[in-house]
Amino acid sequence: MEAPLVEARPAATVMLIRDSRKGIEVLMVRRLPRGFFGGLTVFPGGAVEVVDASELAGDVVPGNHTDQEFRVAALRELAEETGLALTIEGVVSAPNGRGEGLLSTMRAAGISLDASALTLVSRWVTPVEAPTRYDTRFYLAIATDTPDVRIDGDELVEHLWVAPGHALVMHADGGLEMFLPTIAHLRWLERRSTVHDAVTAAEGAEGRSLVEPRRMEDGSFQPIHLPADD
Repeated sequence: MEAPLVEARPAATVMLIRDSRKGIEVLMVRRLPRGFFGGLTVFPGGAVEVVDASELAGDVVPGNHTDQEFRVAALRELAEETGLALTIEGVVSAPNGRGEGLLSTMRAAGISLDASALTLVSRWVTPVEAPTRYDTRFYLAIATDTPDVRIDGDELVEHLWVAPGHALVMHADGGLEMFLPTIAHLRWLERRSTVHDAVTAAEGAEGRSLVEPRRMEDGSFQPIHLPADD
């Protein structure tokens, strides 16, 4: 008897990028060595929660995008994990808090997060064979004059601003543990010379096919081609 299909949980993540003298840098975080993503170096993000589709969320993150709750989750998780709030005025320090409490504090303080500042790069769905599955939107956002990062010590160990190519070298050398979607997006970012180039390359991803990696007979995954490379 076949095991029942595990439903993919909606999730969102943000590749926050900035220009540097050596090219693009992206913000990455390393998770505590526990749970499904334990010890992995990833982009800030997490699961879409009920609060992300609430009236409260609509007050703090105005907009009517077709993927609005994913955008809310991406911005909320960025603020929770890194203390960075992506607002209409730019990136500012976020208040402390999580979930509904964080959004309530933001509403009281008059902080509005900018859903339109996110550019969709791709949508990834975990293979059906996996015991834990996610349906994840990967977004791109530009950071300028960013305040200091304040990581969530309950979930994260450290953060780093890093060139995509250098992050891939660190992974190859065993210094950073990553999983397939992170590696694929770093490879995509490595081919972009500036943040403007990256955003331009990603524009229009809403109309492209999603990415559904398949496990091969030897246990490996099929080669990945991001929709944004089409």
